[in-house]
Amino acid sequence: MLASGTGPLGGRMDYFAGGRFTYDWTSHHLNLWEELLRDRIDTATAVLEIGSFEGRSALFFLQFLPKSRITCVDTFQGSEEHVERGSKYESDMAEVERRFDQNLIPFADRVEKRRGCSVVVLPALAAEQRLYDVVYVDGDHSAASTYTDARLGWDLLDKEGLMILDDYRWGRDRLAAKRPALGMEAFLQQIAGEYELLHQDQQIVIRKIKIGEASIGATKSFTIAGRDIGELAGGALSPPLVSFVVINWNYGRYVGATIDSIRRQDYPHFECIVIDNGSTDDSAEVIARHIEGDPRFRMETLAQNHGQLGAALWALDKVNGGFVTFVDADDVLFDNYASMHIQVHMALQRSVGFTSANVAEMDSTGKILTASYLHHRLDKTDAQRSLRGEQTVLRLPTVSPSQYRFLDANTATIPRWHIGWLWAPGSANMFRTSVLRLLRLDDGSKPRMTAADGYFNTICHAVAGSALIDMPLSGYRLHSSNYFAAGESIEGMRAGTRSYAAKSQQFTYESVRFLFEQSERFEWLLGLEFWPTVDRVTRESGAALRDYFRNELAVEIFRQNAPQLRSVFGDEKFRKEITNRFSGAQARSILRAGFGGRIPIRHLQKSLFRDFRAFLRRVR
Repeated sequence: MLASGTGPLGGRMDYFAGGRFTYDWTSHHLNLWEELLRDRIDTATAVLEIGSFEGRSALFFLQFLPKSRITCVDTFQGSEEHVERGSKYESDMAEVERRFDQNLIPFADRVEKRRGCSVVVLPALAAEQRLYDVVYVDGDHSAASTYTDARLGWDLLDKEGLMILDDYRWGRDRLAAKRPALGMEAFLQQIAGEYELLHQDQQIVIRKIKIGEASIGATKSFTIAGRDIGELAGGALSPPLVSFVVINWNYGRYVGATIDSIRRQDYPHFECIVIDNGSTDDSAEVIARHIEGDPRFRMETLAQNHGQLGAALWALDKVNGGFVTFVDADDVLFDNYASMHIQVHMALQRSVGFTSANVAEMDSTGKILTASYLHHRLDKTDAQRSLRGEQTVLRLPTVSPSQYRFLDANTATIPRWHIGWLWAPGSANMFRTSVLRLLRLDDGSKPRMTAADGYFNTICHAVAGSALIDMPLSGYRLHSSNYFAAGESIEGMRAGTRSYAAKSQQFTYESVRFLFEQSERFEWLLGLEFWPTVDRVTRESGAALRDYFRNELAVEIFRQNAPQLRSVFGDEKFRKEITNRFSGAQARSILRAGFGGRIPIRHLQKSLFRDFRAFLRRVR
């Protein structure tokens, strides 16, 4: 059977000419589809089809949308009505698949066939971070399968995309579990407030509305279990304030775009401090022009370059927010950056020092190089996946239920005992201000010529843990002046430059020094975790950790702080922790410093005996 429709150029088109078909469940929908999709004819439309059979609907999409690409998902094993003996729809499914393949040959370069169950294939597409402009659901007719296909397909549908649900009125004489309408109605109830209904008859057509449109949710405020926090708390609670701190040094060519990206945030509760960090180019003029007229922004000026960390430490006295992001002046934030980070902070199973989202890497002109940072991975041992239930947390109006579920599936809390570099760089990180102030090296009055994330990420994680959000929320710019790296992250290659790695590793000794100088406070705050935290801020383990402490700089830091360490931890604990990390003359020099020049006999004996046992282990 052939069907005609109006082609993209206004002429009559036979979408199915030359094809081999046994059934036609498509032609009577063509007028509706043409009307709905006409404004997409000239766009590169990504289509997902769940249930393809012989390929009729796929042929329509490919021809009516000549710039489209389609992903066809089907088991090619048939639904109940196709394999049931005596059914009027009984089909040889192997032959059905052969007809599908043959019918789609002319468009092979625009077709991706995914053979398999939708409950396996669709999550795999989500893991690939695929998004579609049109999702057509026409799979198994059972209520449960229809619900599942729609639910999984919805998470793959881009904002303002269309979803077409077929067979709403099919099988009304069947048992409830075998009617697709019940699955569709359950699905629509679950995504209430996230869609606009465009058509309802034999098919249901909905449009995924953008966050921020009037029909999203019943409230524009934060909620707990669906109720406005203002109503619940009588106005005593207000949303978290985010402080963005842009630290700029001679990035006049980039900083305007950075500021504009912050201005576009869909989370309105923020302030932004733009620090002109001793620039000698036109940065001050660019900054002033881009923040003009917006009271949420203000510019601060440092007469000389304090370095990124120095300027960040200086800014901690200036920020008002409970959460802080230090924004590299050559990066850009996506418009949902703040809302996604805050939602995760509000929903983690336990609070952490900071969240780190993925980044899209781009070149100096903004062209995308990668869609994610290679070393930002959730598959860490003991990582705790998932967030708390939606009804138990503070919910943002700018994060839809489906987006919350995406965050739930793609966020992991990383225990603080994990060491090394675990996060995306720079602007990707949102810190708790209280943790930053707790770990503040100094007031920023003197330059600290190193990266802020190199210090804060490591020590904040070592003390309070961190969480990874496997979703790019910012663009990380790579160029010849980039301090960290000039090229994108690639498997098997180091991401950072040699000079950055060396300087960053050297600076970890300052973290050790800081913890020792503040040992009286941190012994109380961290308890038994104090000494493990000292080890974690080194980013080393095993033999490398021993080598780290053999460095004469480490020995000197321990010597200088030995009297205080002994006073805080007591003689026995002091001796034990020193000999856990040092041996021989280095250990005894630190012990002497701690004991005022002379090591008590029993501590000297224990130190020597430990050295002897270590020697025997090496000999054996």
